[in-house]
Amino acid sequence: MTLSLTPVNFPSDGRMIILPGDPGWDWTLTQPPPNWKEMAAKDPDGFAFVFEPESGTMRVANSTDLEEYLYGGEYDERLEEIGMTDEWDG
Repeated sequence: MTLSLTPVNFPSDGRMIILPGDPGWDWTLTQPPPNWKEMAAKDPDGFAFVFEPESGTMRVANSTDLEEYLYGGEYDERLEEIGMTDEWDG
């Protein structure tokens, strides 16, 4: 999968939704969710952006969510989906 971080033209047929395969799909998935600042402000321990396995959408994770993401298997699933391996595993 090749991701372009350059904004692209969205569907020109008048649709208000972007579907997989449309121009702008990959770029849209790399953008933080609209409410990320609210979510980040709720946790004094900090926050992180994580990508959901299967959908590839980005979400905000607080410190507890991040630990669950990293050690609960979601991180490994995501790495498999994008064809990468965890370099720390050796």
